[in-house]
Amino acid sequence: MQTSTELSYNLPMDLKINEPRTLTGGRVISNLTAALLAIFFALPMVWMVLASVDSEATNQLNLPHLTAAHYWVAVQSENLSALGNSLIISTVATVVGTMAAFLAAYVLSKQHIPFKNPLLLTVLFLSGVPISILIVPIYKMFAALGWLSIIPTGILLGVTALPFQIYQLKNFIDAIPVELEEAAVLEQASSFQILWKVIFPLAKPGLASAAIFGFVNAWGNFLMPVVLINRLADQPAPVRLFGFMGSNSINYGVIAAYSIIYSLPVIVLFFGMSRQFKAGFSLGGAVK
Repeated sequence: MQTSTELSYNLPMDLKINEPRTLTGGRVISNLTAALLAIFFALPMVWMVLASVDSEATNQLNLPHLTAAHYWVAVQSENLSALGNSLIISTVATVVGTMAAFLAAYVLSKQHIPFKNPLLLTVLFLSGVPISILIVPIYKMFAALGWLSIIPTGILLGVTALPFQIYQLKNFIDAIPVELEEAAVLEQASSFQILWKVIFPLAKPGLASAAIFGFVNAWGNFLMPVVLINRLADQPAPVRLFGFMGSNSINYGVIAAYSIIYSLPVIVLFFGMSRQFKAGFSLGGAVK
């Protein structure tokens, strides 16, 4: 009869996974660094939650004196209207930016066009250029055309995200085998059918990622709306949030409560589209 020691020698090497891992100095330092970074990024969120229900909220992290009054102020009609304005601006920016980026990425990935490499380098360069450096000429142009309102601002914010979205989507479309397009051509599919019935379904993970980036880029933008929207009633949530900071005092509780409400659409969007990140990577999803 074999002993347990003899049996252990008969096990494959890759099954011996229960041996304790030794803690080296480098591993301890990396774990401590990760823990400190997690605490550093979590503290503002903890403060925001506690301050939103604290009747005596300050900029310090304290145990709250519970109240719901800050949320009541945060959901007043003018504050909800600002959230609605943000939703309009961000939706327009997301739809315009994502669809334009998808079409441009398809052309740069699958079509043979002149000066493709210079165009790609231009897109890569523009993705790192902040739009704020052009705010003065953009304002003058919008004012001359009478475009100082919600929809043009949303379209502009969609355009500002285009370079990064194009580069992001091109990488997804590059991974789609050309054999699928060739098979569709043999079945006499038009270019439009290839784009929307072959490329589009397989690019959904990239589209979801690009859409989330475009939405967050527009949702959190403060500078463009405050400069390019001339009606106070049309200002979005970031501008309204800034209004809670008065010249003599700052209402930390209302700011925290409104910030939590303001964060919810982005959280819902991320989890609502998270399935797209897991789907579409298999070529079995291609539409014939």
